[in-house]
Amino acid sequence: MSTRQRRAIVHHLIRCCILGAFGFYIVFLVRTGSLAGYVEPNLAAAVKLSAIGLFATAIYQLHAALSEWQGYSPEACDCNHEPSPSFAANLIIYGLFALPIVLGFAM
Repeated sequence: MSTRQRRAIVHHLIRCCILGAFGFYIVFLVRTGSLAGYVEPNLAAAVKLSAIGLFATAIYQLHAALSEWQGYSPEACDCNHEPSPSFAANLIIYGLFALPIVLGFAM
């Protein structure tokens, strides 16, 4: 397995975790009854449906990671782009998405 494949797998898994965490956070807010404190009550149904979309996208990212692990690379379709090779840039980008989730669950 090449370094590029390992990096792609790690990026797909990080994205899967972040998307799944957003979905679980929405479910958590619905279960605790505090969703109305974050969104307009008229939009509550749309936010609940968005959790399904987040879970579906997380499953797709998991599938992409497993496909990459098995050796299938979607380079032929040119439907993916390479993440930044910089660790600091990736940390900042993923941190921007992970920070609200961490703060939401912490409070």
